[in-house]
Amino acid sequence: MRYLYLAALVLSWGGVLWLGFRVRLGLEPRRVLRAMVLTVPLFLAFDAAGVLRGWFRSSPTYNVVFFPPGIPLEEPVLLGFLVLLSVSLYRLAMTVLP
Repeated sequence: MRYLYLAALVLSWGGVLWLGFRVRLGLEPRRVLRAMVLTVPLFLAFDAAGVLRGWFRSSPTYNVVFFPPGIPLEEPVLLGFLVLLSVSLYRLAMTVLP
């Protein structure tokens, strides 16, 4: 049960990458990595502040590992996935819209 959420995130990453390749979105790895390097730490800082203030809490039942101050391993994976999905949707919109 602990690895189910992480496995779902990894499968989601694979699905978005496969669809990007299949639809030929032309995702440039450097641009996607740049977007991740800029946004994921920013959102992790917000998460850390939320954990320290008691706004966020994760269940040890569904998470594999916790990093101080209580952010689960799945959180940066999820944030990276959201960046990848956003870039993919943007690229799709730019190819579909005139």
